[in-house]
Amino acid sequence: MGRIKYAPELKKYVRRYNLGEKLSSIFYLLGNDAQNVVNWAFKESKRKQEGRKTLQGIELGKAMFHLLGRTAAVRLVQQNHARRRLTTKSEVRLKTGQKMEMPVLYQEAGLRHPQEARNLRHNLFHEAFHALITHLFPDVETSVPSTGEGLTPDLMVKHKDPAWTISVEYKGYRSITLLSESEILKGMRYQAAYGTAWLVTSTTKDVSNLYGTTISSEEVIERGLARLRNISKRRVYTSEQKENKGIARKGISHLQKHVGDGLRCKVFSAADLLDSCKAGKPLKGLAVTTGLDFVDMLCDVGMEKHADNVLRIMKTPARSIHSDTVTSVRLIG
Repeated sequence: MGRIKYAPELKKYVRRYNLGEKLSSIFYLLGNDAQNVVNWAFKESKRKQEGRKTLQGIELGKAMFHLLGRTAAVRLVQQNHARRRLTTKSEVRLKTGQKMEMPVLYQEAGLRHPQEARNLRHNLFHEAFHALITHLFPDVETSVPSTGEGLTPDLMVKHKDPAWTISVEYKGYRSITLLSESEILKGMRYQAAYGTAWLVTSTTKDVSNLYGTTISSEEVIERGLARLRNISKRRVYTSEQKENKGIARKGISHLQKHVGDGLRCKVFSAADLLDSCKAGKPLKGLAVTTGLDFVDMLCDVGMEKHADNVLRIMKTPARSIHSDTVTSVRLIG
């Protein structure tokens, strides 16, 4: 690769923000095609400049750098994929200076990021639950806590008259995945913060029935660590077993962080929770709903399409699940 010629506006932008190393890295990723991409980026930036007085000088250089960086990021994903490597957001930021959502970047590269499957399962699950709760309680307000606010349930449901609040956490795994003590502990933490928590899942394997009607975090952590460590040590032969092993390792880390929290709470059914909400006084504790129970609840109110989507999450491997109507490149809520 010879010397690359580029516009003075780009040179000025790179110097001002000390991006020389990033630009060199971008050129390296673009390879022998670098000069052609630079020429295209200049023409494209000039085209966008037409009719916009703000895109001049340093702004033109910024636009060029952004186009070059995105193109280099796509090449990075494709090169890593050819080597059977997953590209991370931090690697993209380090080598191109671009901050990108990985599912979107993978789509631009003509590939599917593993996060897309997780996002899609969550989003299908969210739409089903949101439709159910707003059907059962038409006057509730729902909101999604922002990351960085501390505890972040997947959904907060608030009713004004009478006033009550429940926190909801979705777990849209395949039905063969164990709903372990790690998820129960997360529900307990939400219960401690908000009074009432509802763990809505698509799994059929649930450990909550092993603990009785009142549970303590000490017992949940002790038994959960033993169970998840056994899962994490198993050999894996399929992508689903690999995913379950990753879930177990993440669960171990979560349980270890909360040793000594000293939490206790009641556990009850979703039917009991809904009855208490209709009476205007939600039970204080944790409700756990498994996948088939959730499907039955949806069918009972005539939401067969949402029930089918939940069944798809339960039955379909991550790589095969898709939807023509629900986004997979970002979480909705």
